[in-house]
Amino acid sequence: MPNIFAFAMIFLWPFIAIILYRKYDLITATFWVIVGGYMFLPVKTAIDLPMIPAIGKNEISAIAALIGCYFIKHEKIYFLGKEKFQKFFILILLIIPIINVFFNLEPMFNGARWMPGLRIYDAISQVLGQYLNLLPFIIAISIVKNIDDLAQIIRLLVIAGLVYSVPILFEIRFSPQLHSTIYGFFPHDFKQQIRFGGFRAVVFMGHGLLVAIFCFVCVTAAAIQLKIGPPRDKMINMLIFCYLFLVLLACKSVGPLILAVMTTISILFLLIPFQKTVIKVVVIIFLLYPTLSILNLIPYKGIVDFIGTYSLEKADSLDFRFDNETEMLEHAYEKFLIGWGGWARNRLDGSVNDGYWLIIYGQYGAIYFYTLFSLFIYPVFRNIKNGITTINKTIFIGFSLILTGVLFDQIPNASLSYSWLWFLAGCLGSCSLLRKSNR
Repeated sequence: MPNIFAFAMIFLWPFIAIILYRKYDLITATFWVIVGGYMFLPVKTAIDLPMIPAIGKNEISAIAALIGCYFIKHEKIYFLGKEKFQKFFILILLIIPIINVFFNLEPMFNGARWMPGLRIYDAISQVLGQYLNLLPFIIAISIVKNIDDLAQIIRLLVIAGLVYSVPILFEIRFSPQLHSTIYGFFPHDFKQQIRFGGFRAVVFMGHGLLVAIFCFVCVTAAAIQLKIGPPRDKMINMLIFCYLFLVLLACKSVGPLILAVMTTISILFLLIPFQKTVIKVVVIIFLLYPTLSILNLIPYKGIVDFIGTYSLEKADSLDFRFDNETEMLEHAYEKFLIGWGGWARNRLDGSVNDGYWLIIYGQYGAIYFYTLFSLFIYPVFRNIKNGITTINKTIFIGFSLILTGVLFDQIPNASLSYSWLWFLAGCLGSCSLLRKSNR
Protein backbone atom coordinates (compact mmCIF):
# COMPACT_ATOMS: atom_id res chain seq x y z
CA MET A 1 0.00 0.00 0.00
CA PRO A 2 1.57 3.33 -1.05
CA ASN A 3 2.11 5.85 1.72
CA ILE A 4 1.10 9.51 1.63
CA PHE A 5 4.49 10.56 0.29
CA ALA A 6 4.06 8.25 -2.73
CA PHE A 7 0.80 9.96 -3.71
CA ALA A 8 2.29 13.36 -2.89
CA MET A 9 5.09 12.77 -5.41
CA ILE A 10 2.56 11.98 -8.15
CA PHE A 11 0.69 15.22 -7.34
CA LEU A 12 3.88 17.29 -7.04
CA TRP A 13 5.60 16.11 -10.23
CA PRO A 14 3.99 18.76 -12.51
CA PHE A 15 5.19 21.47 -10.12
CA ILE A 16 8.70 20.00 -10.09
CA ALA A 17 8.48 19.96 -13.89
CA ILE A 18 7.65 23.67 -13.97
CA ILE A 19 10.80 24.40 -11.97
CA LEU A 20 12.89 22.28 -14.37
CA TYR A 21 11.44 24.01 -17.44
CA ARG A 22 12.15 27.44 -15.99
CA LYS A 23 15.72 26.53 -15.13
CA TYR A 24 16.90 24.35 -18.05
CA ASP A 25 16.66 24.26 -21.82
CA LEU A 26 13.79 22.44 -23.54
CA ILE A 27 15.57 19.13 -24.27
CA THR A 28 17.17 18.83 -20.82
CA ALA A 29 14.00 19.70 -18.91
CA THR A 30 11.85 17.32 -20.95
CA PHE A 31 14.35 14.49 -20.53
CA TRP A 32 14.41 14.82 -16.74
CA VAL A 33 10.64 15.19 -16.48
CA ILE A 34 9.91 12.02 -18.49
CA VAL A 35 12.97 9.84 -17.89
CA GLY A 36 13.52 11.26 -14.41
CA GLY A 37 9.89 10.51 -13.57
CA TYR A 38 10.45 6.90 -14.56
CA MET A 39 13.64 6.80 -12.50
CA PHE A 40 12.33 8.26 -9.25
CA LEU A 41 8.53 8.22 -9.00
CA PRO A 42 6.80 5.28 -7.25
CA VAL A 43 5.35 2.36 -9.18
CA LYS A 44 1.82 0.97 -8.67
CA THR A 45 0.73 4.34 -7.30
CA ALA A 46 -1.99 6.05 -9.28
CA ILE A 47 -4.78 8.61 -9.10
CA ASP A 48 -7.82 6.69 -10.37
CA LEU A 49 -10.75 8.90 -11.38
CA PRO A 50 -13.93 7.91 -13.28
CA MET A 51 -13.91 7.94 -17.10
CA ILE A 52 -10.15 8.48 -17.39
CA PRO A 53 -7.23 6.05 -17.13
CA ALA A 54 -5.40 5.81 -13.83
CA ILE A 55 -2.69 8.49 -13.60
CA GLY A 56 0.56 6.93 -12.42
CA LYS A 57 4.24 7.70 -12.94
CA ASN A 58 4.16 7.28 -16.74
CA GLU A 59 1.05 9.35 -17.28
CA ILE A 60 1.91 12.19 -14.88
CA SER A 61 5.41 12.49 -16.37
CA ALA A 62 3.97 12.84 -19.88
CA ILE A 63 1.30 15.34 -18.77
CA ALA A 64 3.87 17.38 -16.83
CA ALA A 65 6.18 17.44 -19.87
CA LEU A 66 3.32 18.57 -22.09
CA ILE A 67 2.53 21.44 -19.69
CA GLY A 68 6.19 22.50 -19.63
CA CYS A 69 6.71 22.32 -23.39
CA TYR A 70 3.46 24.01 -24.38
CA PHE A 71 2.86 26.60 -21.68
CA ILE A 72 6.37 27.46 -20.44
CA LYS A 73 8.62 26.90 -23.46
CA HIS A 74 5.80 27.72 -25.94
CA GLU A 75 6.85 24.85 -28.18
CA LYS A 76 4.52 23.71 -30.95
CA ILE A 77 3.22 20.22 -30.20
CA TYR A 78 2.16 17.96 -33.09
CA PHE A 79 -0.67 16.25 -31.21
CA LEU A 80 -1.45 13.74 -33.99
CA GLY A 81 2.05 13.33 -35.38
CA LYS A 82 4.45 15.41 -37.38
CA GLU A 83 4.86 13.46 -40.62
CA LYS A 84 2.15 11.81 -42.73
CA PHE A 85 3.06 8.26 -41.75
CA GLN A 86 2.99 9.24 -38.06
CA LYS A 87 -0.46 10.79 -38.40
CA PHE A 88 -1.70 7.66 -40.19
CA PHE A 89 -0.30 5.24 -37.60
CA ILE A 90 -1.45 7.28 -34.59
CA LEU A 91 -5.00 7.58 -35.95
CA ILE A 92 -5.14 3.80 -36.45
CA LEU A 93 -3.88 3.26 -32.91
CA LEU A 94 -6.67 5.50 -31.58
CA ILE A 95 -9.42 4.02 -33.75
CA ILE A 96 -8.75 0.31 -33.14
CA PRO A 97 -9.52 0.42 -29.37
CA ILE A 98 -12.96 1.83 -30.28
CA ILE A 99 -13.61 -0.87 -32.89
CA ASN A 100 -12.24 -3.42 -30.42
CA VAL A 101 -15.07 -2.74 -27.98
CA PHE A 102 -17.80 -3.50 -30.56
CA PHE A 103 -16.21 -6.89 -31.26
CA ASN A 104 -16.01 -7.74 -27.55
CA LEU A 105 -19.46 -6.95 -26.20
CA GLU A 106 -20.01 -10.56 -25.13
CA PRO A 107 -18.64 -12.05 -21.87
CA MET A 108 -15.90 -14.68 -22.03
CA PHE A 109 -14.78 -17.56 -19.84
CA ASN A 110 -11.06 -17.52 -18.94
CA GLY A 111 -10.99 -21.04 -17.48
CA ALA A 112 -11.92 -20.03 -13.94
CA ARG A 113 -14.52 -17.27 -14.17
CA TRP A 114 -16.56 -15.28 -16.62
CA MET A 115 -15.12 -11.98 -17.79
CA PRO A 116 -17.65 -9.22 -18.60
CA GLY A 117 -18.08 -7.84 -22.09
CA LEU A 118 -16.74 -4.40 -22.94
CA ARG A 119 -18.86 -1.22 -22.98
CA ILE A 120 -18.76 2.15 -24.73
CA TYR A 121 -17.31 3.48 -21.48
CA ASP A 122 -14.34 1.18 -22.05
CA ALA A 123 -13.80 2.57 -25.55
CA ILE A 124 -13.41 6.10 -24.18
CA SER A 125 -11.08 4.93 -21.44
CA GLN A 126 -8.98 2.83 -23.83
CA VAL A 127 -8.54 5.67 -26.34
CA LEU A 128 -7.44 8.06 -23.60
CA GLY A 129 -5.09 5.42 -22.25
CA GLN A 130 -3.54 4.78 -25.67
CA TYR A 131 -3.00 8.48 -26.25
CA LEU A 132 -1.35 8.95 -22.86
CA ASN A 133 0.98 6.04 -23.68
CA LEU A 134 1.94 7.73 -26.95
CA LEU A 135 2.22 11.24 -25.51
CA PRO A 136 5.98 11.01 -24.72
CA PHE A 137 6.54 9.95 -28.35
CA ILE A 138 4.46 12.90 -29.57
CA ILE A 139 6.35 15.32 -27.33
CA ALA A 140 9.70 13.98 -28.53
CA ILE A 141 8.89 14.30 -32.25
CA SER A 142 7.83 17.87 -31.53
CA ILE A 143 10.96 19.05 -29.68
CA VAL A 144 13.86 17.00 -31.13
CA LYS A 145 14.68 18.60 -34.45
CA ASN A 146 18.25 17.76 -35.39
CA ILE A 147 21.26 15.59 -34.76
CA ASP A 148 22.59 17.98 -32.12
CA ASP A 149 19.43 17.40 -30.07
CA LEU A 150 19.88 13.65 -30.44
CA ALA A 151 23.48 13.92 -29.28
CA GLN A 152 22.25 15.86 -26.24
CA ILE A 153 19.82 13.02 -25.42
CA ILE A 154 22.73 10.57 -25.57
CA ARG A 155 24.75 12.68 -23.13
CA LEU A 156 21.76 12.91 -20.79
CA LEU A 157 21.30 9.12 -20.89
CA VAL A 158 24.92 8.69 -19.81
CA ILE A 159 24.43 11.17 -16.96
CA ALA A 160 21.20 9.39 -15.94
CA GLY A 161 23.07 6.09 -15.85
CA LEU A 162 25.80 7.55 -13.65
CA VAL A 163 23.25 9.11 -11.28
CA TYR A 164 21.18 5.95 -11.00
CA SER A 165 24.21 3.72 -10.53
CA VAL A 166 24.46 4.94 -6.92
CA PRO A 167 21.09 3.55 -5.72
CA ILE A 168 21.54 0.51 -7.98
CA LEU A 169 24.84 -0.44 -6.34
CA PHE A 170 23.40 0.31 -2.90
CA GLU A 171 20.55 -2.16 -3.43
CA ILE A 172 22.81 -4.79 -4.98
CA ARG A 173 24.90 -4.63 -1.82
CA PHE A 174 22.19 -4.21 0.82
CA SER A 175 19.08 -5.69 -0.94
CA PRO A 176 16.20 -3.90 -2.72
CA GLN A 177 14.70 -1.64 -0.07
CA LEU A 178 14.58 1.98 -1.27
CA HIS A 179 11.04 1.76 -2.65
CA SER A 180 9.83 0.21 0.61
CA THR A 181 11.66 2.74 2.76
CA ILE A 182 10.57 5.84 0.85
CA TYR A 183 7.19 4.89 -0.61
CA GLY A 184 5.97 2.39 1.97
CA PHE A 185 5.72 -0.88 0.02
CA PHE A 186 7.73 -3.30 -2.11
CA PRO A 187 6.42 -3.29 -5.68
CA HIS A 188 7.03 -6.92 -6.70
CA ASP A 189 7.91 -10.42 -5.55
CA PHE A 190 11.09 -10.09 -3.50
CA LYS A 191 12.17 -13.65 -4.35
CA GLN A 192 12.50 -12.71 -8.02
CA GLN A 193 15.14 -10.15 -7.07
CA ILE A 194 17.43 -12.81 -5.54
CA ARG A 195 19.87 -14.04 -8.17
CA PHE A 196 23.24 -15.83 -8.16
CA GLY A 197 23.58 -15.66 -4.40
CA GLY A 198 22.96 -11.89 -4.29
CA PHE A 199 20.36 -9.27 -5.15
CA ARG A 200 19.12 -7.47 -8.20
CA ALA A 201 18.40 -3.78 -7.76
CA VAL A 202 14.80 -2.59 -8.09
CA VAL A 203 15.17 1.03 -6.92
CA PHE A 204 11.99 2.80 -8.16
CA MET A 205 11.38 0.86 -11.37
CA GLY A 206 9.45 -2.08 -9.98
CA HIS A 207 11.61 -5.03 -11.04
CA GLY A 208 15.25 -5.95 -11.48
CA LEU A 209 14.77 -6.63 -15.20
CA LEU A 210 13.53 -3.09 -15.79
CA VAL A 211 16.59 -1.69 -14.00
CA ALA A 212 18.81 -3.87 -16.19
CA ILE A 213 17.10 -2.64 -19.39
CA PHE A 214 17.62 0.94 -18.21
CA CYS A 215 21.31 0.15 -17.66
CA PHE A 216 21.50 -1.47 -21.12
CA VAL A 217 20.26 1.77 -22.72
CA CYS A 218 22.72 3.86 -20.70
CA VAL A 219 25.65 1.54 -21.52
CA THR A 220 24.93 1.70 -25.24
CA ALA A 221 24.61 5.49 -25.02
CA ALA A 222 28.03 5.53 -23.33
CA ALA A 223 29.38 3.41 -26.21
CA ILE A 224 28.12 5.99 -28.71
CA GLN A 225 29.68 8.75 -26.61
CA LEU A 226 32.97 6.85 -26.60
CA LYS A 227 32.85 6.46 -30.38
CA ILE A 228 32.06 10.09 -31.21
CA GLY A 229 33.87 11.89 -28.40
CA PRO A 230 36.97 14.01 -29.08
CA PRO A 231 40.37 12.32 -28.55
CA ARG A 232 41.04 14.41 -25.43
CA ASP A 233 37.97 12.86 -23.74
CA LYS A 234 38.65 9.29 -24.85
CA MET A 235 40.00 8.12 -21.49
CA ILE A 236 37.14 9.55 -19.41
CA ASN A 237 34.56 8.22 -21.87
CA MET A 238 36.22 4.80 -21.75
CA LEU A 239 36.11 4.80 -17.94
CA ILE A 240 32.43 5.82 -17.94
CA PHE A 241 31.57 3.08 -20.43
CA CYS A 242 33.46 0.42 -18.45
CA TYR A 243 31.91 1.57 -15.17
CA LEU A 244 28.34 1.49 -16.53
CA PHE A 245 28.99 -1.91 -18.10
CA LEU A 246 30.14 -3.25 -14.73
CA VAL A 247 26.98 -1.83 -13.13
CA LEU A 248 24.91 -3.69 -15.73
CA LEU A 249 26.90 -6.85 -15.04
CA ALA A 250 26.15 -6.44 -11.33
CA CYS A 251 22.41 -6.27 -12.15
CA LYS A 252 22.54 -10.06 -12.75
CA SER A 253 20.10 -10.10 -15.68
CA VAL A 254 21.39 -12.23 -18.54
CA GLY A 255 19.10 -10.96 -21.33
CA PRO A 256 19.93 -7.23 -21.05
CA LEU A 257 23.61 -8.13 -20.64
CA ILE A 258 23.62 -10.11 -23.90
CA LEU A 259 21.80 -7.24 -25.64
CA ALA A 260 24.39 -4.79 -24.32
CA VAL A 261 27.32 -6.92 -25.49
CA MET A 262 25.90 -7.37 -28.98
CA THR A 263 24.82 -3.73 -29.35
CA THR A 264 28.04 -2.17 -28.06
CA ILE A 265 30.14 -4.46 -30.27
CA SER A 266 28.06 -3.29 -33.24
CA ILE A 267 28.47 0.37 -32.27
CA LEU A 268 32.19 0.26 -31.52
CA PHE A 269 33.52 -2.15 -34.13
CA LEU A 270 31.14 -2.64 -37.07
CA LEU A 271 31.02 -0.40 -40.10
CA ILE A 272 27.78 1.47 -40.69
CA PRO A 273 26.56 -0.79 -43.56
CA PHE A 274 26.95 -3.84 -41.28
CA GLN A 275 25.21 -2.00 -38.43
CA LYS A 276 22.25 -1.33 -40.73
CA THR A 277 22.19 -5.02 -41.65
CA VAL A 278 22.05 -5.98 -37.96
CA ILE A 279 19.11 -3.61 -37.49
CA LYS A 280 17.20 -5.05 -40.44
CA VAL A 281 17.75 -8.66 -39.37
CA VAL A 282 16.56 -8.02 -35.79
CA VAL A 283 13.49 -6.08 -36.94
CA ILE A 284 12.52 -8.79 -39.44
CA ILE A 285 12.88 -11.49 -36.77
CA PHE A 286 10.69 -9.51 -34.40
CA LEU A 287 7.95 -8.80 -36.95
CA LEU A 288 7.88 -12.43 -38.12
CA TYR A 289 7.94 -13.87 -34.60
CA PRO A 290 4.13 -14.03 -34.07
CA THR A 291 3.57 -15.72 -37.44
CA LEU A 292 6.41 -18.18 -36.88
CA SER A 293 5.05 -18.99 -33.45
CA ILE A 294 1.50 -19.53 -34.76
CA LEU A 295 2.87 -21.86 -37.47
CA ASN A 296 4.98 -23.78 -34.89
CA LEU A 297 8.17 -22.87 -36.75
CA ILE A 298 10.07 -21.69 -33.64
CA PRO A 299 12.18 -24.54 -32.17
CA TYR A 300 11.07 -24.01 -28.56
CA LYS A 301 12.31 -27.40 -27.35
CA GLY A 302 15.70 -26.99 -29.02
CA ILE A 303 16.16 -23.55 -27.45
CA VAL A 304 15.22 -24.86 -23.98
CA ASP A 305 17.57 -27.86 -24.34
CA PHE A 306 20.41 -25.57 -25.42
CA ILE A 307 19.91 -23.23 -22.45
CA GLY A 308 19.67 -26.28 -20.19
CA THR A 309 23.26 -27.20 -20.97
CA TYR A 310 24.29 -24.00 -19.18
CA SER A 311 21.59 -23.52 -16.54
CA LEU A 312 18.69 -25.83 -15.62
CA GLU A 313 17.04 -22.99 -13.70
CA LYS A 314 17.10 -20.73 -16.77
CA ALA A 315 15.86 -23.59 -18.96
CA ASP A 316 12.90 -24.24 -16.65
CA SER A 317 12.04 -20.54 -16.60
CA LEU A 318 12.24 -20.32 -20.39
CA ASP A 319 10.16 -23.48 -20.80
CA PHE A 320 7.48 -21.96 -18.56
CA ARG A 321 7.48 -18.79 -20.66
CA PHE A 322 7.19 -20.74 -23.90
CA ASP A 323 4.28 -22.84 -22.56
CA ASN A 324 2.47 -19.66 -21.55
CA GLU A 325 3.27 -18.03 -24.88
CA THR A 326 1.84 -20.96 -26.83
CA GLU A 327 -1.33 -21.04 -24.74
CA MET A 328 -1.86 -17.30 -24.90
CA LEU A 329 -1.20 -17.14 -28.63
CA GLU A 330 -3.81 -19.82 -29.28
CA HIS A 331 -6.28 -17.71 -27.32
CA ALA A 332 -5.23 -14.52 -29.15
CA TYR A 333 -5.58 -16.24 -32.54
CA GLU A 334 -9.34 -16.61 -31.96
CA LYS A 335 -9.54 -12.84 -32.51
CA PHE A 336 -6.22 -12.28 -34.21
CA LEU A 337 -7.26 -9.22 -36.22
CA ILE A 338 -8.87 -7.08 -33.51
CA GLY A 339 -7.99 -8.70 -30.16
CA TRP A 340 -9.85 -9.43 -26.93
CA GLY A 341 -9.68 -5.95 -25.42
CA GLY A 342 -8.77 -4.87 -21.90
CA TRP A 343 -9.77 -5.99 -18.40
CA ALA A 344 -7.47 -9.04 -18.77
CA ARG A 345 -9.77 -10.64 -21.37
CA ASN A 346 -6.64 -11.49 -23.34
CA ARG A 347 -5.44 -13.73 -20.51
CA LEU A 348 -6.42 -17.22 -19.43
CA ASP A 349 -6.60 -18.42 -15.86
CA GLY A 350 -3.12 -19.04 -14.48
CA SER A 351 -1.36 -17.58 -17.51
CA VAL A 352 1.50 -15.10 -17.33
CA ASN A 353 1.96 -12.46 -20.02
CA ASP A 354 5.67 -11.67 -20.17
CA GLY A 355 6.29 -10.46 -23.72
CA TYR A 356 4.98 -7.02 -24.63
CA TRP A 357 4.35 -8.20 -28.18
CA LEU A 358 2.03 -10.93 -26.86
CA ILE A 359 0.18 -8.51 -24.58
CA ILE A 360 -0.45 -6.15 -27.50
CA TYR A 361 -1.33 -8.98 -29.88
CA GLY A 362 -3.83 -10.45 -27.42
CA GLN A 363 -5.47 -7.16 -26.44
CA TYR A 364 -5.81 -5.40 -29.78
CA GLY A 365 -4.90 -7.92 -32.49
CA ALA A 366 -2.53 -8.17 -35.43
CA ILE A 367 -3.45 -4.86 -37.10
CA TYR A 368 -2.70 -2.91 -33.93
CA PHE A 369 0.47 -4.95 -33.32
CA TYR A 370 2.00 -4.12 -36.70
CA THR A 371 0.86 -0.49 -36.56
CA LEU A 372 2.26 0.12 -33.07
CA PHE A 373 5.64 -1.43 -33.74
CA SER A 374 5.88 0.14 -37.19
CA LEU A 375 5.53 3.53 -35.51
CA PHE A 376 8.33 2.53 -33.13
CA ILE A 377 10.76 1.10 -35.70
CA TYR A 378 10.11 3.25 -38.76
CA PRO A 379 12.83 5.81 -37.89
CA VAL A 380 15.58 3.15 -37.85
CA PHE A 381 15.01 2.56 -41.58
CA ARG A 382 15.41 6.16 -42.63
CA ASN A 383 18.01 6.62 -45.33
CA ILE A 384 21.23 8.41 -44.50
CA LYS A 385 22.00 10.77 -47.34
CA ASN A 386 25.43 11.45 -48.76
CA GLY A 387 27.29 14.38 -47.28
CA ILE A 388 26.44 13.57 -43.67
CA THR A 389 29.47 13.51 -41.39
CA THR A 390 30.68 10.22 -39.93
CA ILE A 391 29.96 11.44 -36.40
CA ASN A 392 26.35 12.26 -37.26
CA LYS A 393 25.93 8.87 -38.95
CA THR A 394 27.34 7.17 -35.85
CA ILE A 395 24.92 9.04 -33.59
CA PHE A 396 21.90 8.21 -35.72
CA ILE A 397 22.72 4.54 -36.35
CA GLY A 398 23.90 4.07 -32.78
CA PHE A 399 20.59 5.40 -31.47
CA SER A 400 18.81 3.12 -33.93
CA LEU A 401 20.70 0.16 -32.48
CA ILE A 402 19.52 1.11 -28.99
CA LEU A 403 15.90 1.05 -30.16
CA THR A 404 16.50 -2.21 -32.00
CA GLY A 405 17.78 -3.79 -28.80
CA VAL A 406 14.73 -2.50 -26.93
CA LEU A 407 12.49 -3.93 -29.65
CA PHE A 408 14.06 -7.39 -29.39
CA ASP A 409 13.58 -7.30 -25.61
CA GLN A 410 9.82 -7.13 -26.17
CA ILE A 411 9.78 -10.82 -27.13
CA PRO A 412 10.53 -12.07 -23.59
CA ASN A 413 9.75 -8.88 -21.59
CA ALA A 414 7.44 -5.87 -21.50
CA SER A 415 9.70 -2.87 -20.94
CA LEU A 416 8.05 -0.92 -23.79
CA SER A 417 4.92 -0.53 -21.69
CA TYR A 418 6.85 2.26 -19.92
CA SER A 419 6.68 5.63 -21.61
CA TRP A 420 10.33 6.69 -21.34
CA LEU A 421 11.26 4.28 -24.14
CA TRP A 422 8.56 5.77 -26.36
CA PHE A 423 10.14 9.14 -25.65
CA LEU A 424 13.46 7.79 -26.98
CA ALA A 425 11.70 6.43 -30.07
CA GLY A 426 10.22 9.85 -30.70
CA CYS A 427 13.64 11.47 -30.33
CA LEU A 428 14.80 9.48 -33.34
CA GLY A 429 11.43 9.76 -35.09
CA SER A 430 11.71 13.37 -36.22
CA CYS A 431 15.45 13.96 -36.07
CA SER A 432 16.81 15.52 -39.24
CA LEU A 433 20.38 14.69 -40.13
CA LEU A 434 20.69 17.85 -42.17
CA ARG A 435 19.48 20.62 -39.90
CA LYS A 436 21.77 22.22 -37.40
CA SER A 437 20.66 23.40 -34.00
CA ASN A 438 19.42 26.97 -33.83
CA ARG A 439 18.92 27.02 -30.08
